[in-house]
Amino acid sequence: MARMGRPKAELTLSDEERAALEGWVRGRSTPQAWALRCRIILACAEGASNKDVAAQ
Repeated sequence: MARMGRPKAELTLSDEERAALEGWVRGRSTPQAWALRCRIILACAEGASNKDVAAQ
């Protein structure tokens, strides 16, 4: 049985925000913890579930 909870808030990014996050993910000098956070934000913005993001 599925657990009922608060609905997931929609995350929308502007083109500039998406470009900045993608740049940090690809950046060679970006700390890995920061790049991981950027990947999480990008995945959530694409509509991935929290469970799928955690599995990655």
